[in-house]
Amino acid sequence: MNFELSEQHQMLRKTVREFAEKEIAPIAQEIDKSGEFPWDCVKKMAELGSFGILVPPPFGGTGPDKLGFLVAVEEVSAASASVAVSLLFSSVASFLILAVGTDEQKAKYLPALAKGERLGAVAIAEPSGGTNWPFTLQTTARLNNGSYVLNGTKCFISNGGEADIYLVLARTAPEKGPMGISGLIVEKGTPGFSFGKKEEKLGLRGDVTRELIFEDCRVPVANLLSESILMPLSGIMVTIGLPAIGAAAVGVARAALEAATEYVKQRAVAFGQMLANFDGVQCAIADMATMVEASRLLVYRAGSMPADAPDPTPGMMAGIFPCEAALEVTSKALQLLGTYGYTQDFPLERYFRDARGLTLVVQPMEVRKLTAGRLKLGLPPLVPPGGAPPRPGGA
Repeated sequence: MNFELSEQHQMLRKTVREFAEKEIAPIAQEIDKSGEFPWDCVKKMAELGSFGILVPPPFGGTGPDKLGFLVAVEEVSAASASVAVSLLFSSVASFLILAVGTDEQKAKYLPALAKGERLGAVAIAEPSGGTNWPFTLQTTARLNNGSYVLNGTKCFISNGGEADIYLVLARTAPEKGPMGISGLIVEKGTPGFSFGKKEEKLGLRGDVTRELIFEDCRVPVANLLSESILMPLSGIMVTIGLPAIGAAAVGVARAALEAATEYVKQRAVAFGQMLANFDGVQCAIADMATMVEASRLLVYRAGSMPADAPDPTPGMMAGIFPCEAALEVTSKALQLLGTYGYTQDFPLERYFRDARGLTLVVQPMEVRKLTAGRLKLGLPPLVPPGGAPPRPGGA
C-alpha cells in the first residue's frame, strides 16, 4: 500500500499550490470582506486548467482524474475556501453531464465548462425543503408542446447568478416519488428564469449563493439530463461531492495549522520564553497535525477508489471527519493565538467561519452521518419525513 502521491499528482499539487499562494491568498481577505464573486481568480484558474480535471480530453479536459481534482481543491482551499467551493460545484455540474448526459449535451456543454469559459451550478435546495428533499421537492417540470415548463424556487445555490449552466432538479413524475425527480439543464438568460436575493453568510462569503426563480420557464426536451436523477446524483455526491468538501476542509485546517505553528514559534511570553516551548502548546500542535493528516488520508482514499466500488462509505467518511476536524483545528488555532486570532488582522477567524460553512455545503453534517450509518447497518438510505425507519432484521 503506497501512501505517497504519484509524481504526476505531486507536480499538480506543486503547480496549484504556487498558483494559489501567488494569485488567491493575497486577496482572500478582500474576497471575504466584500462578499463578491472572485471572477479574477476563477478566470486565472480556468487558464490553469483547474476546471477540466474531471473531464476527458475529447471534451476539452485533462482527466478524468478524481484524486487530482481533490488535490487541487485542497490547495485552492488553503488560500480561499470560497474560491474552492466555486470550483467544486462547477466541476460537479460537469461530471454530472459527463456521467448521465446525452452525446449532444456533452458536446454542447462540456468543452466550455472544462475550459472555465462557462461556470456550472447544481440546484437542489428549496425554501420548503430539508434533509429529506427527495420527498419534499416542490419544483415541477411539466411536459408541454415539446418543452418542459419549469416552476419553483431554489435557494442557497452556489455560483447562483454567476454560473451560465444550471442543473436543476424538478419533479416530472410526482406519482413516482423520489424516482420521479429529473435533472434539467437550464441556461442563464432563459425566459422565465430569474435570480432572487443574494445570501449574506457568516463564512464562505466569496461563494456567492442566490435564489433561483422559475416561472413558466420553458426548457427544451433536449435539455433533459436524466429522467430519474436521484441515484446517479447520489452516487456522484458520494464519489466526488463529499470527498471534495472534505478536501476543502483539509485545506482550511492545514492553513490554520500553518498559521498557528508560525505564530507560536515567534511569539515570546514571560521571561523570553517562546510559546512553542510550552508542553500544552506542543500537544495542541501535535493534535492539530494528526487531524490534518488523518483527514487528508481519508480524502485520498476516497479519491483513489474506483467508481464502481461496492462500499460507498469511504466517500461519506471523507465528507464527515475532515469537516469536523477542520472545526477542531481552527478552534485550537484560535486558542493558541488568543485575542489576536479573534481579530481580522489574522486570517484565522476566516478559517474558523469557513470551516463551519463546510459542514453545511452539499449536505448538512447530520445527513452525511445518517446516510453513512444506515449504509453501514445495511438499511435503505432514504426515510420519508415522519416515517419510522425499518429495524435491523425486519422487526
